[in-house]
Amino acid sequence: MKFLIVGDTVDPQLYDHFRRDRFPESIDAIFSVGDLPPWYLSYLMSVFNAPLYYVRGNHDDNYYHNPPDGGDNIHGKVITFKGLTIIGFEGSMFYHHPSAIQYTERQMRAIWRRMAWRFLFGRKIDIVLTHAPPFGIHDAEDQCHKGFLTFSHIIHKYKPRYFIHGHTHLNYGLKQNRIDVVNDTTVINGYGFHILEIDPPVE
Repeated sequence: MKFLIVGDTVDPQLYDHFRRDRFPESIDAIFSVGDLPPWYLSYLMSVFNAPLYYVRGNHDDNYYHNPPDGGDNIHGKVITFKGLTIIGFEGSMFYHHPSAIQYTERQMRAIWRRMAWRFLFGRKIDIVLTHAPPFGIHDAEDQCHKGFLTFSHIIHKYKPRYFIHGHTHLNYGLKQNRIDVVNDTTVINGYGFHILEIDPPVE
């Protein structure tokens, strides 16, 4: 299964200098980690003929009136796609911006608690899709780019196969990797774009 992950910037390789033959022949789905214009996501759905699952970034307040056409906002949801269990969380850490999509740690923990009962009896999480990173993993020290402890808790207790986030741009000079493995979870920064190829779940 192949997934196109996008986030935070309109990548020239996917727009200005796009060539379809540079990408896999088939993309199963597109995952957006936020801070992207709605038209860009609609365009990607069209050129790859693939469904879109997204969470909003802290700058995506325009989605209230102009969401990506045909995309599925999975914030606060548990969904199943081709046997994969996927959950989503939008926004960043609260930083006192009047129009930003932002949450306190307490608010984000409450969102997770409304979902967590689904996993009380051993159900596995395959993919966590977020805008902000987990605390202590790919995050930064300033309040806006600090990661959520709630996400770190999910990684350490529930051991999802993949945790995919955006928000901390790889060109910020943070000297972070795009991909790190934390316990049994592969943590991916979706800045720009990344192709994720994974084995389908075992029946």
